[in-house]
Amino acid sequence: QEEEETARQDAERKAEEEKEAAILMQEEERRKKDEARAAEEEVGRLKREEEVRVQHENERQVEKDKEEELVAKMEQIERENAERLKREKEEADQFKQAEEERKEHGARAARLKQEEEETARQDAERKAEEEKEAAILMQKEERRKKD
Repeated sequence: QEEEETARQDAERKAEEEKEAAILMQEEERRKKDEARAAEEEVGRLKREEEVRVQHENERQVEKDKEEELVAKMEQIERENAERLKREKEEADQFKQAEEERKEHGARAARLKQEEEETARQDAERKAEEEKEAAILMQKEERRKKD
């Protein structure tokens, strides 16, 4: 009877140990599954973070490229404006010079005309003087002939 009781207790203890071992194995499997799921979630989170980081980096690069393009356009416009202003200044200077030359030419022409008029006046005075002297000489000659 004692042996049967011991065998029964041994069987109960063994059944209890097997039951505990099964529970421990289930807990271990659940822990491994939880760790695997947590690791997958961490990998997924890291992948998403990397995708977001790469996307932000790409967006920053696109913005940087746009900004560089705008700066290049602005510099081109500034160069074109500077060239246009330089051209306009040169044209204005040429116009001013042509205007000065026209004024100088007009003044020179007026001076020449005035000089020509003065010369013509002097010529007319000299001719009148010569005619007067000639008339005087002719009168003297006629008087001499009469005498």
